[in-house]
Amino acid sequence: MKNFRVKLLHCFVLLCLCAMSFFTVSCESLGQLLGVMSLPSLSMDSVSIKGLDLEGITFACDYSITNPYPVAFSIKQLAADINYEGGTFTKLSSENGVSVASRSTKRNSLTVKIPYDTILSFAKKTNGKSSLPFTLDGSLALDMSAVSLFEGDSFSIPFTKNFSVPVVKPQFSVSNAKVVLPSAEDLYKQILSSGQNALNSAAVATALITAQNLTEDMLKGININIDFTFDLAVENQGTAAWKFLVNDCALKTNTGSLLSVTPGTSKAISSSSGTVPMKVSLNTVQAASFIVQLLTKKGGNPTFQLSSALSFPELSYAPNLPLSYSYEIPLRTIATK
Repeated sequence: MKNFRVKLLHCFVLLCLCAMSFFTVSCESLGQLLGVMSLPSLSMDSVSIKGLDLEGITFACDYSITNPYPVAFSIKQLAADINYEGGTFTKLSSENGVSVASRSTKRNSLTVKIPYDTILSFAKKTNGKSSLPFTLDGSLALDMSAVSLFEGDSFSIPFTKNFSVPVVKPQFSVSNAKVVLPSAEDLYKQILSSGQNALNSAAVATALITAQNLTEDMLKGININIDFTFDLAVENQGTAAWKFLVNDCALKTNTGSLLSVTPGTSKAISSSSGTVPMKVSLNTVQAASFIVQLLTKKGGNPTFQLSSALSFPELSYAPNLPLSYSYEIPLRTIATK
């Protein structure tokens, strides 16, 4: 009787273990089945300005794809139209083959560049609007061949995203380039104080003022401060509210040397146009060769390099978007004062 009870207990324990195993397997299968029954989702997260140059604005549309399945799938294609006022401005498509891992979210980005001239052309019909409404319309095609129990090998998700384009076109120009020498009297005194005799001091001063027979050797051992100045004109040819800010600037000589450029007291412009005075402080000890080139107008042209930032206060885009500009200043246009 005792052995029978022990056998009965063993059978009961075995049945419980089998039931638990079946329940566990069933839950896992149910979870997989529910996962297959869920659908991939697409979120168009944001549209931001990725970059500015002298030709146009590059926008980045960030999106997220969520994969609810226990296996990975890939993107066949993301195709979209950039529409304005009911018409298609351009068509976009992303690269194929981007993989989305199982039960994860993949973030990606789609970019489009809109030229300033196109923006201004569209804006002519808006009676002075400061921004234009663009729409991103498209669909995301997924390769679902790896997902079992899914009807068909592909799945498509439509999407729409609106974004605003500022009516803007930055324009730069450099003018009034000149070498500012000390007065003839101060020039003579500075040369004389550098240890030169009166006759040589007068000869060097004359050569600097007239740029006749001026050589780099004549300036050896002479300590004179000379300024090179010019104006940077900045203009927004559009109607969007903006803020322009000078971040950094330099002057590159024909030898590759970079000289520091100091902007005037105001480095920011909030109106549609403005001028920023620029100054390069030169010294004959460190920059004799370049000073001779400026005065005699012989040699390679210097290049002004600007690093600036633009903000659009009426729009939600990030402030201080970088914008670079460079201009080669012809030596023949440089005056002497």
